[in-house]
Amino acid sequence: MAKVDKKEIRRQEIVAAAQAVAARDGAEGATLRAIAAEAGMAANAVLYYFGSHAEIIAAAVEASSGRFLEKLAESVDADMSPTARLAAVISAGTTAGLDDDVSRILYEYWPHMLRDTEQRRIQEELTNAQERVYRDIIDAGTRTGEFTPLLDPAKIARTLVAQEDGLVMDVLAGSASSEYVLDLMGSLAAALLGVKAEDLLELIAARGVSAPAP
Repeated sequence: MAKVDKKEIRRQEIVAAAQAVAARDGAEGATLRAIAAEAGMAANAVLYYFGSHAEIIAAAVEASSGRFLEKLAESVDADMSPTARLAAVISAGTTAGLDDDVSRILYEYWPHMLRDTEQRRIQEELTNAQERVYRDIIDAGTRTGEFTPLLDPAKIARTLVAQEDGLVMDVLAGSASSEYVLDLMGSLAAALLGVKAEDLLELIAARGVSAPAP
């Protein structure tokens, strides 16, 4: 029987507490004291498991980033055509994390990358991973003849991720609906890849839409 690492379990509980506070009260509200209270611990006890408040926050953001990428991976099947995979990833990338706190946490801490090197590393790794997902799909679709890219595939992948990131912020802020954003992302991808927009949008619509958590 595998030995239970109680310290690691406690660390995970603290990370979950930090995520809960950040999602509920924002980055500014996720103080060491607030995180400790959420975890049912004293603030000095929390620092036995993490070296600093910044380390806790980095772990919370990295966990959210990992979960977001898991949702992208879960959205596709190996037997899907490149166009179907594209629709699935657009749908997941635009709505993944809106049914829980994943996207909200990532966006709460996005501005921190401007002055925090660890937050910058996490955000850059997430962006690079998102781009690789799109690039793999574009390359597969180009090989099968489903796609005729108008730009270098790497540029298209970067453009789609940048648009996706900005538009999800609008959904979280309440200034755009998920349906609108999915239509815009699908239309953009179709134009850049030489796919019939109505075909791609139909596949996206079939995936369903998740509403942002209140």
